[in-house]
Amino acid sequence: MSVTLVPSPTQPGPLPTDSGRAGRLRRRIARIAVGVLLSGFALWATGTVGVLALSYVAREANPAPEGARTVRGIHNFQPVGTDGKLWRGAAPSPAGYRELADLGFTTVVDLRAEDLNAAQLAEPREAGLDVVRVPMRDGQTPTPEQVQRLLDTVARSSGPVFVHCGAGVGRTGTMAASYLVRTGQADSSAAVWRNLSVGPPSIEQIYYGLSLEPDRATEKPPLPVVAVSRFVDAPRRMWSYL
Repeated sequence: MSVTLVPSPTQPGPLPTDSGRAGRLRRRIARIAVGVLLSGFALWATGTVGVLALSYVAREANPAPEGARTVRGIHNFQPVGTDGKLWRGAAPSPAGYRELADLGFTTVVDLRAEDLNAAQLAEPREAGLDVVRVPMRDGQTPTPEQVQRLLDTVARSSGPVFVHCGAGVGRTGTMAASYLVRTGQADSSAAVWRNLSVGPPSIEQIYYGLSLEPDRATEKPPLPVVAVSRFVDAPRRMWSYL
């Protein structure tokens, strides 16, 4: 006698629930977020390490310019060019302003856009110096009008001019490079290399310096360059406000 086996019907699996779909969506969002964070960290690390490495190489390759010296109350004090008309450095202390006056300086160009109290604003004048304020945000580049104001200030000044920001590196470097190129004392690459030897500027400041030409004003860098620069430079700027 033959026996016919009848297959049992396949039992359907459990239907996906709302909680299961929500869990998969959360995991997908988490993976995307981690990917974005890792990509952002890689971009920040590459930009930061790259600029620091360039600055180190430039500092090792370039000796301090003739005339650079240690001045009480001013870090990174050195001449911009060979004409003796413009010098650069960090923001002076009250003693630093007095040293400038004793050295024969007549004018200070202050590039800081930070909030300064009344005592800080009065320090240059109390030392007998004229002060020209050309405020620029930390890590950013000057407008053509701001560069022209520096050039006009140097041309009109009866004595040497000292230009500074906070540390005397980034904003000061863009103005120093503009002066060198516009007065024919250096080309853009040499001016940027000189700035890197003083300290690490931002990516947009490097781009700006390389775009300088002697016979025309230079506009601010394009938006993609600015966006990457601000992202890479953000931790440093936030730290400086603490």
